[in-house]
Amino acid sequence: MTHYSQEMAEYRGETYFAGEEDAKHVWLRKIPNQTYEHAEGFQTYGNRELKTVPAKDLDAWYQETCKATWRGQPFNVVKTENGKAEAGYAGGEHVWAQQNGLEGDQYNGFTATLDEHELHDVRVERTDFLERWKEKNPG
Repeated sequence: MTHYSQEMAEYRGETYFAGEEDAKHVWLRKIPNQTYEHAEGFQTYGNRELKTVPAKDLDAWYQETCKATWRGQPFNVVKTENGKAEAGYAGGEHVWAQQNGLEGDQYNGFTATLDEHELHDVRVERTDFLERWKEKNPG
């Protein structure tokens, strides 16, 4: 299972949160509580450390989206840590969500912190942004 369902990049052998800065650059953000060997060039904004790098210098750039079911209903798993999964309810039955103790409402969505071992049909879908970028920017 992936630890985060969001855009990620691997740069100089280390993994970061990531996003497109412009057509040729990607911003990297250090993952909290991780130690980085290559920490030079990052700027601090509040509690976030960011750096922009050329997309061509990345080892990988992708998004892994984790989906699962809990009690027969669909969820998008946002983060996993210490046996717990932060998940957003992807179904449309707000009465079921309320009856099963999910936080939120029918207008803003429902979330829950679930035990990983209670998740079923877990699958990770990977979108390779670096491959797409290379196709658009050959050479």
